[in-house]
Amino acid sequence: MLKVQLFVPPQGYVAQRWEHGSSMPPLGVLYLAAVLEQKGIDVQIVPADVLGYDWKQIQGVIADFRPDLLGVTTTTENRFDSFRLVREAKRANPTIKTILGGPHISMAKEDTMRHIPDVDFLAIGEGEETLSELCDALACGGDVSKVRGLYIRNGGSPIFTGVRPPIADLDRLPFPARHKVPVDEYRFKVTSRDGRERVAQNMMTSRGCPFNCYFCATPVNWGRRVRGYTPERILAEIEHLIEHYGAEFIWIYDDTFNYNPQRVHRTMDMIIERKLDIKFACEFRIDVADRPLLEKMVRAGLELAFFGIEAGSDRIRREVVHKEFSLDKAFQFLSLAKELGFIPNPFFIFSHHGETWSDAQETIRIIEEVKAVNPEADISTAILHVYPGTPLEEIARREGIIPSDFSWAKAADMKRTFTLPAAQGHVPLFKHLLSWGQIAELVVRWSATRKKGLSRSKILKVLKTVDSWKSFYIYTIFFLTMVKLKLKACVARPRTRSGDASATST
Repeated sequence: MLKVQLFVPPQGYVAQRWEHGSSMPPLGVLYLAAVLEQKGIDVQIVPADVLGYDWKQIQGVIADFRPDLLGVTTTTENRFDSFRLVREAKRANPTIKTILGGPHISMAKEDTMRHIPDVDFLAIGEGEETLSELCDALACGGDVSKVRGLYIRNGGSPIFTGVRPPIADLDRLPFPARHKVPVDEYRFKVTSRDGRERVAQNMMTSRGCPFNCYFCATPVNWGRRVRGYTPERILAEIEHLIEHYGAEFIWIYDDTFNYNPQRVHRTMDMIIERKLDIKFACEFRIDVADRPLLEKMVRAGLELAFFGIEAGSDRIRREVVHKEFSLDKAFQFLSLAKELGFIPNPFFIFSHHGETWSDAQETIRIIEEVKAVNPEADISTAILHVYPGTPLEEIARREGIIPSDFSWAKAADMKRTFTLPAAQGHVPLFKHLLSWGQIAELVVRWSATRKKGLSRSKILKVLKTVDSWKSFYIYTIFFLTMVKLKLKACVARPRTRSGDASATST
C-alpha cells in the first residue's frame, strides 16, 4: 500500500494574526488527506508548526513512517522551510518521492523546479484530484505525465502535464480530515463581543474571488469565477464541527463569502431554523451586502466582518488596486455594523504603486474617520508585499523594486530586496514613491490610533530577525520615527498650572 506523509513546515503560515499561541488547522492539507483516506491510502499529517518539531525530530518522523510520497504545503512566507523539508526527506531516504503544493508553488512553479532539485513534483492549483491520480500512478507504476495539474521532471527538464479543470461540484469533497491533526494543540479561540472566549474552528465554503486586486494571487490560484458549497453542505459541516469539535465560533475562510447573496440567505435561514448557538466571521464583498442580508446574518451569529478598503485615495483604490466601490459604500457598511451589532474589520495597505505622500495621508485620514464612525472597528494595515505571479510582481520587476533576475527559490536573493521578516516572513516589500521615513510615519501614526505600544517581547522578536543591513536600516528608521513622533507629541501637549499634562491628541 502506498504511504503518503503531508507536512506543514515548522514556520507554519507566518500570519501575525495568530502569533499569540492560537492558530488555524491547515484546511488545504486536511482536504488532501481526506480524499486520500477515502481511497484507502495510508496518509499521515505532520503539523510541524504546532507540534514544535525541530529538524532532527522531522527527520525522525520521516524515518519512522517511511512514506513513499512526501508532500509539503508551501506559502511564500514559509517557502524556505518547505524547500528544506524536501531536502531532509531525500536525505532520510533517497528513493522517496517529494511533492510541493500550495499558493506559492502555483505562482512560482518554473522558478521552484529550476532551483530546488530535491522536489520531484509540483501540484498546480487545486490539489485533491491531482494528488489522488498521482498516487494511483505511483502505486501501479503508471505514467505520471498523464496526470494533469503537475510539474514533473523529464530527463532533468521540468515539464507541465497540462491544466486541470477546477472541481465543479465542491459538494463531492469530503469534510477536511481534522481527526488527522491534534486539533486541541491549535488552541483556536475567539473572544466574542459579549466577552466570552469561544472554541473556534475554520472552514471554507467557496473557492475563487470575483475581484482582481493587483497584489493578490487568488484569481490565479482559484480563478475569478467563484464555486461554492450548497447551503445544505455548509450546514452539514457546521453541525459536524459543533458535534465533534465543540465549535462555538466558525471562522469562514472564503475570499468572498457573500458572492452569491441568495446562497447566504438560505444558509442563514437554516442556521436560524436549527437554532445553532454559534458566532461566525467572514469576508465580505460590501457592494452586495444590503441591510436585509446583514440583519439576517446578525440573527444567525455574525460577529466579525472583514473587507478591504485598501487606500483612502479613490484614484489608488480604483485605478491601481482595481477595487470598484466608493468610500460612501464602505461607510454605509460601517454604520450598519454599529447599528446592527457586529464588528467591522476593514483592511488598509500602505505604499501602493504610484501612491504619493498626499495619497497616503488620505489613508490615515480615512482610518481616523472609520474610528469616528464606528469605534468598534478593528482596523488592519500592512505595508504592501510582493507575491509571485501577481500583476504587482511584474510592476516590481519593471520598477527595479525586486531585481529582474530575482529568484523566489534562492534565500540569498532576499538580501537584494527589503523585507520585515518579523511581520510577514520572507516576502519583499513594495516601496515605490514613498520614502522609508514616510512609510514608517504612516505605520507609527496608525499604531497611535490603536493606542498600542511595542512590547518588549515584540521588540526582541524583531531584533532576532535582522539578517541584513537593509532590514537593520528599515528598523532603525522605524525606531527613530517612533521617537520623533513621541517627542513631538510631548512638546505639543499643553500643561496646566499644576504641571500635569492634559490629555490631547496629536
